[in-house]
This record gives sequence, C-alpha cells and structure tokens, in this order.
Amino acid sequence: MAIYETVLILDSLLAAKEIDVLVEQFSGIITANGGTIRKVDKWGKKRLAFEIRKKQYGFYVAIEFEGGGNIPLLLQSDYNYNDKVMRYLTYQYDKHQLQALKKAAELEAPLSVSTPDTPAEEVVEEKTPAVEETVVEDTKEEPAAEETKETEE
Repeated sequence: MAIYETVLILDSLLAAKEIDVLVEQFSGIITANGGTIRKVDKWGKKRLAFEIRKKQYGFYVAIEFEGGGNIPLLLQSDYNYNDKVMRYLTYQYDKHQLQALKKAAELEAPLSVSTPDTPAEEVVEEKTPAVEETVVEDTKEEPAAEETKETEE
C-alpha cells in the first residue's frame, strides 16, 4: 500500500464543528475503502495568495493516509461534489520521502523506548525567575589613606 497526503483548503467561514464533520467524512471514505489514516493536521485559517470564489482566507487541512490507488480517485470525486472544498491536492510519497520517514522513525524509536528494569533518566529543570532582580547597594568609598612622607632632617 502506498502512502498519500491530501491537502484541502476549506471555506474559512465554516464553524469548527462543520470542519470536523468534513474531516471525518473524508477520513471515513479512506477507511471504508481499506485505507488507514496516519495523521490529520489542521493548519488553521490562513490568507490565500489569491482570491478563490471571492474569498481571501481558507482553512487548511492535511490528511496523511495509506491505501490503494483507487482512494485518491474517490476522494477527488467527493471533493468536486462538495462546495465547501475550495481547493485540494492529493499526492503519493516518493522514495525520498519514504526514506526520510524511516530515518525519522529510527531516530525517535530509541529515545522513546524504556525498559522496566532500567528507569528513564529524570530531566531536572532549573527554575529561573521570570524577572531578574537587580540589587543596587549604596556603597560609599572610604577615603583613601593619605601617604605620609617622612622627611629626614
């Protein structure tokens, strides 16, 4: 199964519940056709580079999933049917992106694994005050000792 990512620009005037319903709807299409959702990122409301349907803002959502080759076609037909989707892009990860994912997983795996026999190292945070206090001491300089010259008579 290949790994895909689909990026959507939804209408920014939608309520948060409506956005969640749309994301669940698109995720349901993926899972109903044998795919698995890897990650859903809601990037939020952003200004568009140019107006789309006389709108200057859009709500960005990225869905990363694994699945067969027919899932992107099914998503595309649903995106075209839905008026709340302003733009979309679905692409398949190439071998370079897959290698980068493997390396990232390998780097994270040893850090997160801890055995019950050996306790994980405790992280000690040093608490620093948010505002540093400066103490100004009123110090008076002592008068310098005068050098006395002894003159020989």
